[in-house]
Formats: sequence, C-alpha cells, structure tokens
Amino acid sequence: GAQPSLYAATATGVQSGEYYGPDGLFEIRGNPKRVSPNASARNPTRAAELWEVSEELTGVTFDFSIRSSNH
Repeated sequence: GAQPSLYAATATGVQSGEYYGPDGLFEIRGNPKRVSPNASARNPTRAAELWEVSEELTGVTFDFSIRSSNH
C-alpha cells in the first residue's frame, strides 16, 4: 500500500500536485502510476476539513500567508 506514496516522494520527474496509485485493475494493486484522484480527493471543502483536523491532532500548524507571499 505504501509503494505509490514512496514512488511519489522519491521518483524523478514527479510534479507537485500529481496523484499516484496502483496500475492494476480498478487501481487496487500493482505498480505505481500517475492516476486521476476521485471526486472526494478533489473536494476543496473536505480538504480544508482534513487539514484542520490534522493540525488539531498533531499540534502543528502551517501559515499559508508566508508561502503565498513567496509566489
């Protein structure tokens, strides 16, 4: 289950924002390949909720205004 994540984190040519999963039938198992995320993974409201819960559970926060000002 970790192979696509490890691939995305270490392979050359992987771009920020790309999504990797198994290349097998129904993307259940197989070698890593670039895939399209499902609708839930593209939902900005759910992403914000997940980020907020992650910050609460870890006690770590990220100031996005710092990142935005660098672009």
